[in-house]
Amino acid sequence: MSKKFIAGIIVIVAIAGVMVYRSMAPATIEDAVAYIDNGNYAKALKVLDTLAKTSSYEDGERIYYYRIKALLGLINQLNEEYADECGEIQKTKNKKIESRLNNKLEAINKKSGLDLILVNDTGCYIFTSGKLYDEFVSLYPGSRFIEAIDFEILQFTIQKSPGRINPIMEFYKRYPETTYLSSLVHMLLNALANPKIELKGHADKLSEMLQNFCNKYNASAEYYRLFRCKGENVNLRDSAGTHGQITGKLNKGEFVIQLERSMDSVQIGDVRDYWYRVVSVSGSRGWVFGKFLEHIEPLSVTIAQNEENFTIDEHFNEWIDSHTPKGWQHVFSGYESAISFTKQKDTNIVKLDANEKGGLYKKTGSFQNMVCKVKGRLHKGSVILAGVAGYGGLAAVITLLPEEVDVCGYKIPYTTTGWHEYELRSEGKTLSLYIDGELVARKITTKKHEILKSSGIYILVCSNGAQAELEYVKVK
Repeated sequence: MSKKFIAGIIVIVAIAGVMVYRSMAPATIEDAVAYIDNGNYAKALKVLDTLAKTSSYEDGERIYYYRIKALLGLINQLNEEYADECGEIQKTKNKKIESRLNNKLEAINKKSGLDLILVNDTGCYIFTSGKLYDEFVSLYPGSRFIEAIDFEILQFTIQKSPGRINPIMEFYKRYPETTYLSSLVHMLLNALANPKIELKGHADKLSEMLQNFCNKYNASAEYYRLFRCKGENVNLRDSAGTHGQITGKLNKGEFVIQLERSMDSVQIGDVRDYWYRVVSVSGSRGWVFGKFLEHIEPLSVTIAQNEENFTIDEHFNEWIDSHTPKGWQHVFSGYESAISFTKQKDTNIVKLDANEKGGLYKKTGSFQNMVCKVKGRLHKGSVILAGVAGYGGLAAVITLLPEEVDVCGYKIPYTTTGWHEYELRSEGKTLSLYIDGELVARKITTKKHEILKSSGIYILVCSNGAQAELEYVKVK
């Protein structure tokens, strides 16, 4: 028997051994997250249910979060699969189809231990009775993951019942400092296209929400649809023009939302302006001449040297332990020691010193017309200094390499070993890059990233070992 043949047999046996080992090795949370990212929600639930039985309290919090996330993903899949049946039930109230679908859900529940139900009121769709969510809230009150789960449930609710505004307002009342504020206002404006939407009873909280939005997102497209009445006892009319019948009144200072604008401006007296179809926060609808409207003035706290008002303004002043800033989690489990911090005068510097992997992640809402500023430097290897991933999977990513900066695959020669402030500004689906305030590149296209899969902010991420430092990250 030749030596080559024996060597070949040894290699085959070794490969087979590795495959057997991997197949027998217990699945991890990261395996479950990968299944979720790939849309294999049933398999993710199976792994997470097994892990939940033996997990520590700390791991259990993450496991519950991903269990609910996987459950919501599975529910979306089932709603797509049974869309025709749900549509027929809603349209014809066919009890036979409803009974068959309920039987299918009972079979799934029996096999998986889930609590899927068929909701058949204003619409017809599959959802959960909330058992897993109630357990999560009971076991981990105040968890940092609850707001994210509540927002995903809100998205599902609005998708299935787009004519509802109460869920949006209830979410805001529960999370007045939410990072999902931009998304809430976007949902609100879409919902108000429905003339049957009733705003009565929400005036004060809605005014507060719109003011907070204008404070933070006054460069957004939505901002330019938000006004306050600057006249006393202003008429609302049923059509664009002074000939329209009066349908209501606007009080001075009352917030209104633009639903439509006349095609052309007109001259009335000494003023030329458009007519706007609006709805007020008190629920009144009608057309009003633009002379009586003004954009809501952003109110900002005192910010040194006119600094921009950022939704996320992180200087890493609080830490859970020596490896974890408060409010952040590690991208890679088992590599927490790659992150540490040092103090330079009154500044906390986050350090990445990774032989293999490292990085931090913070869940946030979606950002539109985004601005991301980050100050840092590279010592060795290559590192994602900062990245912001949206719900659609597209990401704005600043990667530092020796002697160049990479933004979504677009590379700019630059010395990255010194301290610099890197700033990304979105312009629709493209980005502009500023370094130390100077524009260096524009019209860079956002892309999906193999590591930045879940929406949120990422900093100091590496997968092949790197050394780098970061002073702050700001996003709005």
